[in-house]
Amino acid sequence: MSYDFAEKDLAHIRHVLSHLEQSAAGARVFETGPMASLDYWQARVRAILAMPMLSTHAQKQAKDLLGRLERLKDLRRCAAGS
Repeated sequence: MSYDFAEKDLAHIRHVLSHLEQSAAGARVFETGPMASLDYWQARVRAILAMPMLSTHAQKQAKDLLGRLERLKDLRRCAAGS
């Protein structure tokens, strides 16, 4: 994976995550299907983080995305428990 592709992939993941966060904020029912799989998106971000010599900027973006994914997972767990 090239570093340019990694930057583009992070931007894409950020866009998808924003959509999932907005959907979660406005609905009691969470989206389902392959695009809504938070484990899938976490795996993609982790694959980018595993790249050797990844820029500090890209590392920060990836770690921020992992944090957002964790918060969304927590939100889903809380909603499922209620």
